[in-house]
Order: sequence, then structure tokens, then C-alpha cells
Amino acid sequence: MPMLHGCAFPGCSTFTLSTYCVEHELLVRAAKESERGNVVMHEDVTAAADAALRSEEAALTATAPDSAG
Repeated sequence: MPMLHGCAFPGCSTFTLSTYCVEHELLVRAAKESERGNVVMHEDVTAAADAALRSEEAALTATAPDSAG
């Protein structure tokens, strides 16, 4: 896995060493803190982040050089 990769937040193209860039890390943390009162918000953010990770992995797989040839 590369050291730098795109932020997992949907629509963000910032490169980061973490799952999220600094800006979105704060949003995700705030969502996790508020989950005590609103579980749906956390699930929405988590689902969106998971979808972004899956699409990023699919894009990387599609552009990876073929090692069989």
C-alpha cells in the first residue's frame, strides 16, 4: 500500500498518510462524538467513507500494470 493516498472522504482529492485529510478527520471525529446522540449521522459518514475507499481501490486495481505479461 502506498504511503500517500487520497482522503477517504467522498469528493476530496487531498493526499494524506492517514485515512482522512486533516479537514475531514475533524469532521469524522465530530460525527463520532455526536453518535452518542445521533447514530444515523455516524453511519452515513462511515458508509460514505467506505464507498470512497472501495471506489479508490477499484480505480487503483484498474490502473495497475498487468504483472502476468
